[in-house]
Amino acid sequence: MKKSLPIIYLAVAVCVAAAVQLGYSAFLYKKYGTDSILTGCLPNFIAVVLISLIYNLIKINKKDATPLKMSIMGTFTMIFYEFTQTFIQGRTFDWFDIFASLIGGLFVYITLSLTYVRSK
Repeated sequence: MKKSLPIIYLAVAVCVAAAVQLGYSAFLYKKYGTDSILTGCLPNFIAVVLISLIYNLIKINKKDATPLKMSIMGTFTMIFYEFTQTFIQGRTFDWFDIFASLIGGLFVYITLSLTYVRSK
């Protein structure tokens, strides 16, 4: 894979995360309220994408850096965090967040797989 492509992916993901946190989530809360599944799960989806792409950037030249390992790493990190929220005061466990993390992992896997296939 070209060295600049993971940096571009990461830059786009950071921009999307910033846009969601700075304005889009406020819009979603206004439009759908605090009980919306979309507003509650979107940060988990974006976090999986960011974690996986950062890990991909770190492991770019390693032989064991496969799209599956990258997506599993990000997905398991967020699922672990979701389960630890049961022990954090003021936080709650939510199955929809786990589902959003799995969808984010699938998205990263497909994106990186297509990139790896096209770069060979």
